[in-house]
Amino acid sequence: MLSSEKKNINKTTKKKPSPLLPPTPQPTQNLYLPDDLLLSCFARVSRLYYPELSLLSKSFRSLFASQELYKIRSVLGHTESCLYVYLRFFQNPNLRWFTLCRRPNRTQTEKKKLGTNLLVRITSPHSTPPCSSYTAVGSDIYEIGGLASSTVSVFDCMPHSWHQAPNMQVARKNPDVKAIDGKIYVKGNTEFSNETDDLVEVFDPKSQIWTYESKKWKSLDGYYKSKDWRSRCCCCEIDNVLYNYDRGKFKWLDNKVRDGGILKGFIGVGLPNVSCSKTSSQVQLADYGGKMAVLWDMHDYSSKRKGRNVWCAVIALERRSSKEIWGTLEWSEVVLKVPKDFIFVDVLSATV
Repeated sequence: MLSSEKKNINKTTKKKPSPLLPPTPQPTQNLYLPDDLLLSCFARVSRLYYPELSLLSKSFRSLFASQELYKIRSVLGHTESCLYVYLRFFQNPNLRWFTLCRRPNRTQTEKKKLGTNLLVRITSPHSTPPCSSYTAVGSDIYEIGGLASSTVSVFDCMPHSWHQAPNMQVARKNPDVKAIDGKIYVKGNTEFSNETDDLVEVFDPKSQIWTYESKKWKSLDGYYKSKDWRSRCCCCEIDNVLYNYDRGKFKWLDNKVRDGGILKGFIGVGLPNVSCSKTSSQVQLADYGGKMAVLWDMHDYSSKRKGRNVWCAVIALERRSSKEIWGTLEWSEVVLKVPKDFIFVDVLSATV
């Protein structure tokens, strides 16, 4: 063999990498996903995960607060009901909004298993007047009236931001408020004498105009004439049926068929056995996308601090006949730990 051929063979042998060494990593380019693609992906994810995902980066936080994301959700038909809870803490006079979301999936010890759901505080600055009333239309929560006030504030549940709506024509303190067919009806507790308490103002969110009307209210006024149904904190209306909790039982009343009864299948196990006519905040009911959300508080015996646990349960409802409604418990767990000096102000469901 020629010397030149030997040199070529040696060169070839030296170039072969050792099988015992890992291959040299090749430089890669940073992957970048355009915002349009991210929005399309996020729109297919349940809204319950948004608070957790928004913590990953500033850009994600901006995308989750964008109007474009919710437009895509609407087009895809992925809108869903989201629960909002308003609490007042006496040590801190500020009222606080919370929203229900999924708990981050982290490793948990068997001694301290945490639930799947929790209430997360919404950090949105807003000066709340006392004695206001609340209702939800679509993705907006309306804060109406106050201490003889005509002001109306709107909480947009998509970007979690506040803005003002046109004032009412009459100032009211803690008025009765109902959302019917996309419009808001307000009645009672006017600034002046009882002569104007029966004046019903109607707000159309589309036209942004207040008018007077009374026909719609009169058709539903029979719900609240009975003593059992006067406490708004223990009542909610779902698919034109009013539900009430009292002393461990759920009652229902259908104003159209003029009939009612006891909710079957589900017994209020774990709920405080109280009369809601004597308590202002022990049990709260809300329409949660056709299901019933139930919130209540109990003493936290697992903590040395004198605190309370806020519980939440979701009950699926089934109308089996004109005289029977059945409830099925989907889940029930502690969703928030709070100081003992607090009350529920309101529980609402918005569509986003």
